[in-house]
Amino acid sequence: MFSISKESALAAVSTSLFVLLWSSGAIFSKWGLAHASPFAFLLIRFAIALLALVLIIPLMKFQLPRGVKGISYALATGVVLLGAYQIFYLLALDLKVTPGVMATVMGVQPILTAVIMERRHSFSRSLGLLLGLGG
Repeated sequence: MFSISKESALAAVSTSLFVLLWSSGAIFSKWGLAHASPFAFLLIRFAIALLALVLIIPLMKFQLPRGVKGISYALATGVVLLGAYQIFYLLALDLKVTPGVMATVMGVQPILTAVIMERRHSFSRSLGLLLGLGG
């Protein structure tokens, strides 16, 4: 009989939920831009995310960064990875780049990052990257 642990089930569900939310981002962003400017849409989106974090952090007992250096790194990472990324993403959609093109570019991004940043190239890893790039 097949059994799965609670941790494995939780990991599978959370991963599936993440993929579902991430992959639908371009479509919902395009829909949101039909009703608001890119910056108004981001303001609403970040407000919802902040509310979720305020509720989740105490429940999950996450440890927040301490000290000036840790907080500075966290803020800089958030501004670049979330702020700049989302602003340029929504501006591209607002300039009529289709969600399909945006999803393709965003899907290729991690593969190209791995190719560019990889120091050791093995045959199996290169084959996996080529398969991922080829779809």
